[in-house]
Amino acid sequence: MPVKASDIKLLEEYIEKGWEFHIIDMLHDLKPFEIAELIEALDEESRGKFFLLLDVDTASDVIAELSSETRDDILDDISDTDLARIVADMDSDDAADLVGDLHEERAERVLAAMSPKESSDIKSLLKYPEDTAGGIMQRELIYALPGATVDEVIARIRQLYSDIDNIHMVYVVDNKGVLVGTVPLVHLILSKTETTISQIMDVDPVTVPVKMDQEDVAQLFRKYDRVVMPVVDDEGVLLGRITVDDIVDIIDEEATEDMFMLAGAEEDLLTSSIMKNASTRIPWLFVCWLGGVLTTFLIRGFEPKMGHILGIAAFMPIILGMGGNVAAQSVALIVRGIATGVSNTMNFKEIVGKQIGVGLLLGVMYGIMLGGIAFVIYPEDPRMSIVVGLAILNSMALAAFLGTALPIFFYKVGKDPAVASGPFVTTAMDLIGVASYLGIAVVLIL
Repeated sequence: MPVKASDIKLLEEYIEKGWEFHIIDMLHDLKPFEIAELIEALDEESRGKFFLLLDVDTASDVIAELSSETRDDILDDISDTDLARIVADMDSDDAADLVGDLHEERAERVLAAMSPKESSDIKSLLKYPEDTAGGIMQRELIYALPGATVDEVIARIRQLYSDIDNIHMVYVVDNKGVLVGTVPLVHLILSKTETTISQIMDVDPVTVPVKMDQEDVAQLFRKYDRVVMPVVDDEGVLLGRITVDDIVDIIDEEATEDMFMLAGAEEDLLTSSIMKNASTRIPWLFVCWLGGVLTTFLIRGFEPKMGHILGIAAFMPIILGMGGNVAAQSVALIVRGIATGVSNTMNFKEIVGKQIGVGLLLGVMYGIMLGGIAFVIYPEDPRMSIVVGLAILNSMALAAFLGTALPIFFYKVGKDPAVASGPFVTTAMDLIGVASYLGIAVVLIL
């Protein structure tokens, strides 16, 4: 449920007057993400005061739900000791993300204020890049030796349940810590108490390499339809686990990143300064500007031969516009297909061929329609209808090819395929579209 303006106003009044009991009573039935929404809606000064009223358990859940900007505002008002308590109460993956965002000196102070075991877990996660399996995994899990009985493992779960969220699986390891099997919780519950874990474990579990990119991890979860997966090193040693809530965050993050790239930006510019917005867009817009300049000179090159034919210029916007739309749609389909893994399972030649076929089909349909309009407008020169019909057919087929081939090319060379969307496809379509249109006109009319 969205935060109400009346709730924000009331909360600000409580904070200003220092009515702590009223604030605590107001938060009594709220979930962590609802409290986070309230904090996001407050001004910078009120956020810190409000957050300091939360108990450690609540604060550790809420801080993981906050945006980085709001979290930075709050962290300035929290002492290193209090922050260490909050970090110690968080899941290790969230704790590592928070500590990793701190300045190096403060991160060291916070880790020093924690117990050796707690700080060791976080340090072990911080050594992995944040966009890999190691960077998103959490250390909290239930493990057992193959010889342990069901009764013993259930007793261990009862002992650790309050410290580990979302227990779906028991991981079976040998004496060296190598993962040798998994036991879903439901199998554990349904088995006899004296049964050993080795008798009911899955001996061929699907694992995630610790260095795997987070986007590929999301593909694994989608492929195998899992809610949790173990993370192992090159020797198969169990290092941690990744749960589906982290995958949802990754999918959202990757989709957001792709949308920014489609818009010609590599980061969220909505909350950035004017200078940051402008400086980020300048390189990509320069590509479009350069393409426009080249297109202008290209048109001038045809001017001596066709400067007197106004009709050709009249149809240029619709021909280029339709081609641009087809290109943008093709880019969106391919980028989405690569992101979801659909394109990876198909032959890229087949994909390109199919999209060219779509472009040709659409081009024929709209070419006939536009050619008919040209014939009505210029009945004295039927060649005009042929020119515009062929031009839009050519433009849409080329657009489908470029909109498909460029993202695939970027993907093959290890670049984000979303980059190919705006500047490169648009510039290429302007140049090729104008050249082919005027070329057809020169051949058939002049």
